[in-house]
Amino acid sequence: MSEHSLLGLGGHSFIAPLGSDPEPPFEEQCRIVSACLDKGIRLIDTTYYQERVALGKVMQRIGRRAEIRLTAWPFFKQAGQENELVPHQPLEEGHLAIMLEELQTDFIDLLVIHCHDDREKLQRELALARRWMSEGSVKNTALGMAEPRHLQQLPAEHTVTHVLAPYNAFHRAAADTFAMAKDMGLETVAMSPFVRGWKLQEIQADKAANADVVADILLRWVAFQPSVNHVIVSMRREEWVQKNAKALARGPLTEREQAMLREWLG
Repeated sequence: MSEHSLLGLGGHSFIAPLGSDPEPPFEEQCRIVSACLDKGIRLIDTTYYQERVALGKVMQRIGRRAEIRLTAWPFFKQAGQENELVPHQPLEEGHLAIMLEELQTDFIDLLVIHCHDDREKLQRELALARRWMSEGSVKNTALGMAEPRHLQQLPAEHTVTHVLAPYNAFHRAAADTFAMAKDMGLETVAMSPFVRGWKLQEIQADKAANADVVADILLRWVAFQPSVNHVIVSMRREEWVQKNAKALARGPLTEREQAMLREWLG
């Protein structure tokens, strides 16, 4: 499922929590997704069920499902907690049908299995994903929030093609996981390059730095790590699609920009 663009669109673009900007109205959501597709940004990640519902409506409106490479995680609506962001659940038999209905589609391009410490249950989830792949409802399988031990536990024959984890200049714990994944021939997807926007505001306030410059450097730092194939960015304004695409077109950080980043980290 390799994509031409390094960039992917994060599902947090569609919901109010987990970001420093307000939730965009529906028409703006449609413009954001369309702008991404126009730029060749096809990978769209959905974590919480609210994101799947929102993206499903957008896809129905703009009619460009075939261009999208859709990622879905096992976070499901819970009774009495419909408006909350609830923890993930291990995949079960009926979960795929729920996700497909929310997304208003008949297949998921990349189904993410959220890693945990119950090895037996994780193997059952992998087997379930393998069956869904054989039926055509899932195209690829990924491990989310993986650590090296999860990759080591994979059987010799498996269907996992991608690994997803938060990875940014402030939190680099996924570096070993990504390096191991690349050695195994897997693609890697880094998430939260801006730590959900909060680090942008923190640096801007503390260092009197320009917000666009900060975002540019943080994004390029992770996007051009040798072990990173794609980076997921939440974008709640159409104009940010163009800004982020232009940032990546500038390539890896210069020595001066690396020095600026070290100062911010310090």
